[in-house]
Amino acid sequence: MSAKSLSVYGLFMVLFSWVLPSFAQNQNVAQLQVDASYWIDQQLSGQMGRYEVQFSALDPRLRLAACQTPVDIEPHGGGELRGRVNLKISCLDQGWFVYLAVDIQRFVPVVVARTALPRGTGLTPQVLMVQEMEVSRVRGDYYTSINSLNGMQLRNRVRAGDVITHVNLMAADAVNKGEQVVISAISSTGSLGVRMAGEALDNGKIGDQIRVRNIQSGRVIRAIVKGRGAVEVRF
Repeated sequence: MSAKSLSVYGLFMVLFSWVLPSFAQNQNVAQLQVDASYWIDQQLSGQMGRYEVQFSALDPRLRLAACQTPVDIEPHGGGELRGRVNLKISCLDQGWFVYLAVDIQRFVPVVVARTALPRGTGLTPQVLMVQEMEVSRVRGDYYTSINSLNGMQLRNRVRAGDVITHVNLMAADAVNKGEQVVISAISSTGSLGVRMAGEALDNGKIGDQIRVRNIQSGRVIRAIVKGRGAVEVRF
C-alpha cells in the first residue's frame, strides 16, 4: 500500500472512530415506547379486567444522550392509568426527560343498570347486573359487586346500560318511621342476647342511631340501624 493510500486510510479511520461514538451516544427513541409499554403492563397486570394501549409517536428527530441506567416512568400529575395519560420518562443519569402521550382503554366487569331507572330507585340485584364495560372515561368510581350497593338508592335518573358510580348514589333509609323492626340486643362481649319486636320512631340509614319502641314493654330505646328493618342495641 502506498504512502498516499495509508494517509487516506488513516484519515478514514480517524473520521469513523469519531462518528461511531456519536451514534452510540444517542438514545434509541423507539425503545422508550417499548419501556413504557412494559411499565404499563407491570402496573395493570394485577388489576381486574383487560386493557388496550395506543401510543402517540415520539418525534424521531429527538436527540437524547443514551441513558446508562433504566429510565424512570411515571404518569404526569400522578393520575390514574386510564383514558388519555401523559407519561413522564426520565433519564436520571443524563438529566433529560420527555413526555409520551398514551391512550389506555380499560375493560372491567362493572355494575350497570338493567333498565332505565328513575331517581330514588333502591338498588337491588333485580335492577342491576354486572357487565364488561370500557371505563377509561367513566366519571366517578365504579363498582364491581352488586352487593356493595346494598342500602343505596339513585340520586339521579340513569339509562339502561349506564355504569353505576358513586356520583349516582345516596344512602337509602333502611328503616322508616312507624314500621316494625327487629331489635337485636347484643352483650358487651359481642354475643347475641335476645331478639324482640320494635317500632321505629325515626327514619334511619345504616349506621344511624334512632329511637325505637319495644312493642312488648313500651320502653323507648336508642338503637343502631344495621340493615333493612333491623336495629341493634348494646347492653
